[in-house]
Amino acid sequence: MLNIKHSLRFKLIIGFFTIAVPLVGLLLYNNYYASNTIREQVADSNKNSMILYSHQIEAALNKETNFLYNIAVEDPNIAALSQLLNDPDEYYLAKSRILNTLTRYHRFDNSVDLQFIYSVQKQDLFNTPIKTQSYEELQSIKTTIEKLVKEVRPDSVYFREWKAIEYSPHKYALIRLVDTGDDFYLGAFVELENLMIPLDLIHLEDGFASFVGKQGELITNTAAIGPQRLNTSLASESNEVYQVVKKNERKYIVVMNQIQGTDVILSAFVPESQMLKNLYHFRRGIILISIAALIILMIYLVYLNDIFLKPMNNLVRGMRRIKHGDWNTRLQPSKSKEFAIIDETFNSMASEIHELKISVYEEQIKAHKAELKHLQLQINPHFLLNSINIVYNLAEIKNYSVIQLMCMNLVKYFRFTTKTNQIAVTIAEEMEHMESYIKIQQVRFPERVTYDIHITDGAEKAAIPPLLIQPFIENAIKYGFDFMDHPFHISIHIELLVDGQMEIVIWDNGNGFPSNVLEQLQAGCFMENQKGEHLGIANVQYRLKHIFGQKTSLAFDNAPDAGARIRIVLPFRTVEQFTSF
Repeated sequence: MLNIKHSLRFKLIIGFFTIAVPLVGLLLYNNYYASNTIREQVADSNKNSMILYSHQIEAALNKETNFLYNIAVEDPNIAALSQLLNDPDEYYLAKSRILNTLTRYHRFDNSVDLQFIYSVQKQDLFNTPIKTQSYEELQSIKTTIEKLVKEVRPDSVYFREWKAIEYSPHKYALIRLVDTGDDFYLGAFVELENLMIPLDLIHLEDGFASFVGKQGELITNTAAIGPQRLNTSLASESNEVYQVVKKNERKYIVVMNQIQGTDVILSAFVPESQMLKNLYHFRRGIILISIAALIILMIYLVYLNDIFLKPMNNLVRGMRRIKHGDWNTRLQPSKSKEFAIIDETFNSMASEIHELKISVYEEQIKAHKAELKHLQLQINPHFLLNSINIVYNLAEIKNYSVIQLMCMNLVKYFRFTTKTNQIAVTIAEEMEHMESYIKIQQVRFPERVTYDIHITDGAEKAAIPPLLIQPFIENAIKYGFDFMDHPFHISIHIELLVDGQMEIVIWDNGNGFPSNVLEQLQAGCFMENQKGEHLGIANVQYRLKHIFGQKTSLAFDNAPDAGARIRIVLPFRTVEQFTSF
């Protein structure tokens, strides 16, 4: 099997991706770089706006803080409040004069929503008018301030910077306190919504601005990005890094700046889609170029596959089929002239090789049949020589009656062999022939040779090569018979097996195979030795191999408490089936 890494198709595909991937990657990187540059420029521009407006807020809050310190030190009415605590009328007039002073100062300044004074001893809170649109909001503001000043301590952070406080659900304000030193607190209250940057001034378009707490949570426009928290470490003026937040499939570029003197951060949210709208056609062009490049390369790959890879693959597949013996394989004409010539040459060579292989195969069959014929004819001279030798021995002892009987059986035997000189005989015919042979031996050795033949039902119709069993009977008498106290017995059992096979077992009660001979037989050494011995066994082995191939087996051993045993297993065939092979 060809390693796919070494195939031409794999190398061309790798080459294709080697060109296509860097090209598309370069285009996509160019798109990313352009988009990122726009983001940085927009973020930098909005960062500058955040810094500018943060400084304006810082200036307004510092101005208010300085005013509170000045009035706490210089206004005589505030200094007199602590001395008028026991005079309600004068105390009230002093409060009114202080409130008038605060009101006149902020008449034309809307940076602060209200100012207030709180007496620690009397727990009295009075303030400038609260600009609200509802009574509930007014009460909420007053309640929040009262709660704060009652709980605050002299070392509280409210006396050092402006702190954000929630005075109503999702509404925050900045509060700053100044201690007058006579158990009175001056304070200012600024709603964060009034400090929001007008969107048209910083050109946020579809974006928005918001104040962010120390933990990164939004305290104005709280529903804009939900519960997400921002990274407040990016809020310093020296930090030009922006961050990206996502809400409802919409991305925002966020820039922030810390408002000095407070615990809040000013942030701007710019929609990425609005920011990159001028890059739409450029980005679209890059994407279209990338897609077009991929399509062109894919078309080229398909075209290359059609005119080169496919014919090459068909040629390799055809060669593999030829290698595995499918000589009918032919290649279809290719669109390429060069491959058309190769395909035509391949088809011509395949046809010629097929015809040549058929001719060689036919010659082999003829030679095979001639060899079988020769092997079969070898049996008769071999038996004839042994029979003449027996007659010669009888003549030596001048037993003429036995010689006459022997000659009659020989005539009967050889008449049968001349009639059965064919490719196959039935088991019944072969056993009848074997009985004639054994009777000849019984004539020679009266009452010294016995036999029995057992054939299961149906096995008598099976076909085998003629004279297949005789060589083993001959060898049994020749080598196993030794004038024992008991008669020499030969047994032949033939039965059908369950898997379409037939078994022939031949054994005797003689001396058995010598150990060295048995080792050679079991190892398959059936070739004729220098003295011409074992010719019959080698003949049987050759015929079984040529006729049945691997479907047959021939085994030798010595039976327990008996002599030699031969076991032949071969496929069951009738004479008609046998001759058709």
